[in-house]
Amino acid sequence: MNYTIIWERMASEGLKRLRARDGDAVKPLVKAINSLATDPEPSASSKLGGTDLRRLRVGIYRATYEIDGTTVAVKVLMVGSTAA
Repeated sequence: MNYTIIWERMASEGLKRLRARDGDAVKPLVKAINSLATDPEPSASSKLGGTDLRRLRVGIYRATYEIDGTTVAVKVLMVGSTAA
């Protein structure tokens, strides 16, 4: 089953800021997010507490997302970095 990747506004703006700051270094994160369409629960992701949210880790970058089975979508909620 393939999922549709839906970028929430906050996530796309966060990615835009990361690209402006780090350039091509964020490409692995974007590739990993796009691969969620075929594998929405990869080993690089983890469930966040008792919620339906998941966090995807790629180096210093993070993406928070949720899987919506009713519309078969992965909704990317937030993108950021652990680097200051």
